[in-house]
Amino acid sequence: MHNGRHNERISRHTRERWNEMKRYQASRPSRLRSGSRSKSLGAVGAVVAALVLAACGSSEGGSDSSGGTADQDALDELLSEKVELPYPTTPTEIGEHTVSFITSGVAAGGTAEVQADQVKIIEDAGWTVDGPYDGEFTPSLQGTLIEQAVLRGVDGIILYSIPPETVPAAVKSAQEAGIPIVCSFCQPTQPTEGVTLIGETAESLVTPQIPVILADLNKDDATIVVVRFENNTVEANTSEQIRLIEEQCPDCKVETIVFSVSDLGKPTVPAYVNMLREYPEGELDAVIAPFNPAATSLINTAEQAGRDDFRIHVTFGDAEIGQQIESGEHAPLLAGSVIESPIFKGYAIVDALARVFNDQEVPDYSNLPGAPIMQQNAGEYLNDDGRWETDEMKAKFYEQWGLSD
Repeated sequence: MHNGRHNERISRHTRERWNEMKRYQASRPSRLRSGSRSKSLGAVGAVVAALVLAACGSSEGGSDSSGGTADQDALDELLSEKVELPYPTTPTEIGEHTVSFITSGVAAGGTAEVQADQVKIIEDAGWTVDGPYDGEFTPSLQGTLIEQAVLRGVDGIILYSIPPETVPAAVKSAQEAGIPIVCSFCQPTQPTEGVTLIGETAESLVTPQIPVILADLNKDDATIVVVRFENNTVEANTSEQIRLIEEQCPDCKVETIVFSVSDLGKPTVPAYVNMLREYPEGELDAVIAPFNPAATSLINTAEQAGRDDFRIHVTFGDAEIGQQIESGEHAPLLAGSVIESPIFKGYAIVDALARVFNDQEVPDYSNLPGAPIMQQNAGEYLNDDGRWETDEMKAKFYEQWGLSD
């Protein structure tokens, strides 16, 4: 697509833009408001788009428009960028509280592990956890569990993947009782009085993911299948993924298939079997899976069919997927993931509720960044259990809470 000299100029220009973006980010405050964060993500998007254009059919990667070899220079740039998390900078009193923990459905991949990690963080901070309770993907049951928590007179309610608009009557009961709610993994949702959102937006999660996928493919006419799921958060992520692919790789072909709730836990999924039949070897370049069970079923289906000619990238890859990426298990089929940190969110849940109890301003935890990982950088993020955790997470929160580590 480009000759070598042209690639050289693009690569040099890309690195200059990349360095400009890093200098810009370094000049910003460490804790950004949502508006500032949006501008920062816009700057990142412009730069990564330049990186992807530079990677398109580049001779540096040893590939022409037929693809097949990653643009390693672009991947090195993208995967080496440090991801900053918004730690609190002012103290708050933790006190002693009882909080109810209600999850959308623990059958979704990694949810039980996330729940266990966050419950431990809450209890280690000195609070009592009422529950946790499983809402089983049923809004009526979830609403009932919230109403019961209100009747028990808990101090606060933690919802995991239960957007307030799906249980409006129950949320209203909590509001009338003066019980604050923290909602994690609930985006997209409209701001609701008495509800504090914690988590990533579709933009903050997948903006760093798509350039990595395109650099990994290094093909300007790639065929990419994006897997949908019946969940508002996943649908928002999917829509943003499609938009970014079309923007950054206009000649790429983007298709979608549906992974349904009934497919959870199945080793093989009919939609995947049909997809592999529709796209025989050499005609499919990548599949973006929405979370671990969808990815695991696809890996099983592909390996049973003897297929490793395309790449699987995961959104919200859990600990198991992270470990497989780091070890190279299922490589080259399983290539990468964009991850979030349930452990950071566990501390953010406690911090947010404590500040609400104390009538203090809550840091903006509603626009957390995602971190793209592949085998070359996974070890920089994952602990021994495959979760995104750093040595400083607990210490930075405990410092503001007046607790000893």
